[in-house]
Amino acid sequence: RQQWFTREQLKEYQDERQRMLVNHCYERVPYYRDLMTKNKLKPSDLRSVDDLAKLPPLTRDDIRTHLHEMVADNIDHSRLILGHTSGTTGSPLEFYYDAYTCLIKNVADWRQKRTAGINPGDRMAFFLGRVVVPITQTKPPFWRKNWLLNHLFFSSFHMSPSNLAIYAQQLKSFRPAAVEGYPSTMFIIASYLLSTNQTFPLKAAFTSSETLFPHQREAIEKAFECKLYDFYGMAERVVFATECEAHKGRHLNEDFGITEVMSADGSPAKPGEMGRICATGLHNFAMPLLRYVTSDITALKTSPCSCGRQFPLMEDITTKDEDIITTLDGRYISSSILTHPFKPMHMIEESQIIQEDRDHIRIKIVRRPDYQDKDSEHLLSEFRKRVGEGMKVEIEFVNSIERTKTGKFRWVISKVPLKF
Repeated sequence: RQQWFTREQLKEYQDERQRMLVNHCYERVPYYRDLMTKNKLKPSDLRSVDDLAKLPPLTRDDIRTHLHEMVADNIDHSRLILGHTSGTTGSPLEFYYDAYTCLIKNVADWRQKRTAGINPGDRMAFFLGRVVVPITQTKPPFWRKNWLLNHLFFSSFHMSPSNLAIYAQQLKSFRPAAVEGYPSTMFIIASYLLSTNQTFPLKAAFTSSETLFPHQREAIEKAFECKLYDFYGMAERVVFATECEAHKGRHLNEDFGITEVMSADGSPAKPGEMGRICATGLHNFAMPLLRYVTSDITALKTSPCSCGRQFPLMEDITTKDEDIITTLDGRYISSSILTHPFKPMHMIEESQIIQEDRDHIRIKIVRRPDYQDKDSEHLLSEFRKRVGEGMKVEIEFVNSIERTKTGKFRWVISKVPLKF
């Protein structure tokens, strides 16, 4: 019901949840009680979403330093759920939430799946980062079934060229209504199906956890003959954004959390202007996160969605600052833009861009048999057109590209700090 709220209803809902949360923080959470006292604030000073800016932003270092002081003192610690980020930024973070927070996350998740025609109990296949079978296993099965939910989990760590036929066979045998996974992993199985002149009709495909590139969407939708629905969430449970049937971007689910997009000086970014996400979860009373500054960057779209939902839309660029290239002349180039030189490069199995320092970029490439020297020349030429001729760009040929411990694939890794 809440996805169809008017703007006024959404504002009223957020204000009400925020007041409940702020009162709870002041009465039950030592960290926030001290913070509000230090800043001469009372719960009555934070009555609406617009008042949140009176609180200083919450950083990752704040959470590390004050983790136990941020847990509510009326919470049964035996019922706390330990969560953590994936560590793709090189600095994993731990925090706590309660079962209700998990429930709300599932509500937002299934709300999107219902939009795509998928309901609880429907068969679904997943290609996520879970180690569902031992990494050392060399023979199938490379999957495990959740019989209760009718879900099949495939290993993302055994998808070698010799095993992909086995994956495709099991997928068709299971006959799911939908698939879900990381874009890079879904792209591998989709590319295999297309390369062997196979397609497998589904109702829907879902992706999350990585930047979804246009060529990945195109391949996945073609292989599975359905629309793809991308969504964006955080382990911290403060933001959830979902793609609707109009496929115009991701809706910020404003009944899940309050999302600010902050410019360099901490002021609200203008619509269409890139900034860092600063979010307040509305449901985790075990360990509330108020104005939590993330490492993710996006912009808010200026036009409403044709679907009729009043949840605002995020721009397609939703990425970590480590995934943005900084040029010598100070420009920021997102990973989506860097896909263009690679579009005609069908002779590349996989690639990864690493910015070592401000004037040096290394491109890792896993070649296919038909790769030639002229392909390197084309790639370097087109790449320099975008990053500047002064940038040193080199190609490194490798046999494979490592995933993170959680199975994620990072296509762009910048070691140059982003200064905004």
